[in-house]
Amino acid sequence: MKITSQINFLILVVAGFLLAGDTAYPLENGQRQMGIFQPRIYGMNNNLEISTHPLLFFVKPNVEVKKYHGEYKGLGMASRFSFDYPTQLLKLIQREGKFGILAKDPDIGDIPNLFVFQGEWLATKKLADYSITVKAGMSICPGCELDMRHIVDLPLAYPRMAVYHHGFASNLGFDFDYIYSEKISLKTDVDLFIIPDEDFFLEQKLMFNYQLSPKYTLTGGIKLTQGTYPFGKQLDIFPLIDLSWSWEK
Repeated sequence: MKITSQINFLILVVAGFLLAGDTAYPLENGQRQMGIFQPRIYGMNNNLEISTHPLLFFVKPNVEVKKYHGEYKGLGMASRFSFDYPTQLLKLIQREGKFGILAKDPDIGDIPNLFVFQGEWLATKKLADYSITVKAGMSICPGCELDMRHIVDLPLAYPRMAVYHHGFASNLGFDFDYIYSEKISLKTDVDLFIIPDEDFFLEQKLMFNYQLSPKYTLTGGIKLTQGTYPFGKQLDIFPLIDLSWSWEK
């Protein structure tokens, strides 16, 4: 039961990050995009893109806004800002029995209100069949000093939750997208998470996208993670699969 709860937690909290694609270029105004495990993305006026994860929103309110600033010397430039409020989700999994991941221990104390803000800068170089994106960002959680016993020390979750304790984290990333044919495309990326007073965490994924129709795309691949957790160093590999669809309003 504990293993099942941990798997459910990973799917709920980090599936959107597992499959997320990074590029400075936004969706066009009126375009919409969504996946089973991916956020819902809205292309807006003024080169804006707004996204939120509907599966998570009611237990972990979240929103992300990306602003495209145009091209500079052939590079598309964008800034991206996000906010999430994970307190309700942490309280939900702090229980005994089913869905319980965090122990309900009176010695630890209650989970406080946590407000997490992230800002990133993205630069994308587009060529005929491929594109390269680099990004750099930082996350802050003002006043956060969450007890480390409330941090879930699972792969993928831990480097993203550590900011609840340290109050600050930064990240670097590199993405490579390749269009093989009209229906097939490939993507690989590397992400580095830098957390104060801890070793860095490395994540890399390889994905294959197959366009089933102009609307639907099937995605499969693998995600590799490596880092030093409270219990020691660990290397993990996760399978990836998703179905996404796009439309115009």
